Amino acid sequence: MAVNFSHRLGRATPDRSPLAGILLIALAVSLVLFIFLLNGAIFASVPFPDLFPWLIALLVVLVSPTAILYYQGKLRLENPIVFATWSYFVPAFVIGGVALAAGWSRPYFVVFIQDADYNLPYTIGLVMLGFAGLSIGYFLPFGKKAGQLAARYLPKWDYPPSSYTIPGVLLLILGVINSIAAVALGVLGFQKAEEISSYDGLIFLTTLFWMQASFILWYVIFSRRRLDATSVLLMILLITTSISKALLAGNRGSVIQVFSIVILAYVMSGREFKFKQVAISGSILAVLMVVGMIYGTTFRAVKGTEAAQSFDRYTANIFSTFDEVGRSNNASLMEFAFVNMTERLDAVSSLAVVVSTYEQLRPYEESYGLDNNIWKDMTTFFIPRVLWPDKPVASEPRRYSDLYFNFGESSFVITPMGDLLRNFGIVGVPIGMLLLGIILRVIYRALVEDQPRVLWRTTLYFMLLTSVSYESFFGSIVPYLFKIGFTAVVGVLIVNLLAKQFNKRQAA
Repeated sequence: MAVNFSHRLGRATPDRSPLAGILLIALAVSLVLFIFLLNGAIFASVPFPDLFPWLIALLVVLVSPTAILYYQGKLRLENPIVFATWSYFVPAFVIGGVALAAGWSRPYFVVFIQDADYNLPYTIGLVMLGFAGLSIGYFLPFGKKAGQLAARYLPKWDYPPSSYTIPGVLLLILGVINSIAAVALGVLGFQKAEEISSYDGLIFLTTLFWMQASFILWYVIFSRRRLDATSVLLMILLITTSISKALLAGNRGSVIQVFSIVILAYVMSGREFKFKQVAISGSILAVLMVVGMIYGTTFRAVKGTEAAQSFDRYTANIFSTFDEVGRSNNASLMEFAFVNMTERLDAVSSLAVVVSTYEQLRPYEESYGLDNNIWKDMTTFFIPRVLWPDKPVASEPRRYSDLYFNFGESSFVITPMGDLLRNFGIVGVPIGMLLLGIILRVIYRALVEDQPRVLWRTTLYFMLLTSVSYESFFGSIVPYLFKIGFTAVVGVLIVNLLAKQFNKRQAA
């Protein structure tokens, strides 16, 4: 039996839950604070004060599915709606929206938002509409029934977690080797190869074995009742490889990815996740965000461009980054981290650029290869690039950035809602997100919900759950689900075949 996240929070019965009272108090305090500030002089320096009530309304919409699942006794951290809410939507749109409204986040492209007083609230409304569609799709019975049917045809493999120790280590080694090769070839990290090979996508997918193996091994560690010598050795190995991978990636999100792996492995292995664990995890996450922001931003500044480099030269940037950080004083570092973190969290401003300009820029999308990108990518992703070397990539972040932000050397947030708006208008946003909610429920029900806790199912679900990006194109979600799902199945087959052999030896 899977441990219920709501029970781990100390809830006895739905009728006695304090959650409704807490939410009402929080809403009342927010409204009182807003009214107080609205009448105060402090709002004179706030760029977008009218955005705050919209952000409060958005928060209410976002927490509603969590509250419903809590009352149903089905609140679990790995639930796709809960995970999406607290890993992306609240940080990116509520916290990021507050940063934008208060003036903490002031990216250069704010000037591209036409009629900000109208389009910023409209953007928040679009997010509410999209998230509502996602939630409704999840709660509709179709996904649950389809997932229940799919679960009947899945293999019945079930080996104890200890059987996966050595297979997990071997898969980790394979992932590390592939990651080093990918960096050397310019496929991984803060670099971009001048010529895209037909095999680059395949090389990148094999680097995901590191992520998959890390989850498996952390799951093995957390499934043990006590911390033994094997667990300590595995932790040393995982921490070492995780730090190395984060340093090579040279971005601001790798440490957060490592954090997600550990937390989800902890919860899905059956460990309790009470308020103490929440507080500790929150503190660690805050530190990792600051560290990741400082390192990732400095690394990119040190390297300068995304031009591919030799492995030796690329790794030399890591040491240069540490030297650069070491020469800065603590005050400037914290200010640097805060400014970059607020702009990185803020997804409202970049989405508002799309909302306010997509109609004017639509005639130019064809020349950038962005027209009908959802339809193009959804109908061609199953054809390998090896068989179709010239296959177009319609959901191309750099071309999108060049058209909408006049800067094609970086990738800007678009979100599935923005992508659906560009392709189908306002009506397409709730419909597209509803379909995504159904897909997520099918996956969740087939692999985790009301299923026995089996490591291979949990691992496959973890890989699929984390493959969904809510800051990228809607058109890339299903293709990535298939590609990463295929890679994860290969990894599962490898470790299961080995685990079967080790299980036989242990039984003998």
